[in-house]
Amino acid sequence: MKKTQRKQFTAELIDYLVSEYFEDDEKRFGTQTNYTLQQIRSWRSGAKKPHAATLRWLLSTTLAPEFSVACEFKKVKLNAKSDISSQLDQALGAHGSKCGVYAFYDSMCNVIYVGKASTSLKSEMYQQLRLKLGINFPKAVKSSPTERWEATAYVSAYEIPSVEHLDYPKHVESLTLRLSKPVGNKVLGTLNHSRAPIETE
Repeated sequence: MKKTQRKQFTAELIDYLVSEYFEDDEKRFGTQTNYTLQQIRSWRSGAKKPHAATLRWLLSTTLAPEFSVACEFKKVKLNAKSDISSQLDQALGAHGSKCGVYAFYDSMCNVIYVGKASTSLKSEMYQQLRLKLGINFPKAVKSSPTERWEATAYVSAYEIPSVEHLDYPKHVESLTLRLSKPVGNKVLGTLNHSRAPIETE
């Protein structure tokens, strides 16, 4: 491929990323990739060609999911079921409505349960904290906790966006389960691979 053809291909590729994944919003693309509007416009027009490493960065930040920390080992004081919602609001902040992966820990920071939220971290965590703990204590232990909220002293949550061909939060959850084997999780999950979409004639 000639140099001019490569330059044209690169311009068309960047133009495609901006129009297809950012609805032609160059400013949002710049925020996502950390480049200026001037740089993006010069690449889209073909006036300049980005370095190979820059092009790989543009592709990965557009197509590959990245996670962000909502909270890590955030202490929660759950004295009653009515405390769960407000405590989760404090722990998750603006991440509450996002999808991702979360974990519950006891007072010694032993992991009790790991789960994934397909739509809302807060909603999923709220539901799971209200379920049975699933741990059998010796009969000599009096007043042992029976529900997850009673045993949970810390929570962690990570916002993880989904990708088109793979349920990425579920993939991360399954990997975490297989690594940590929390006492509250009965199923360790399977590691799924992404599949190419079927092309129709």
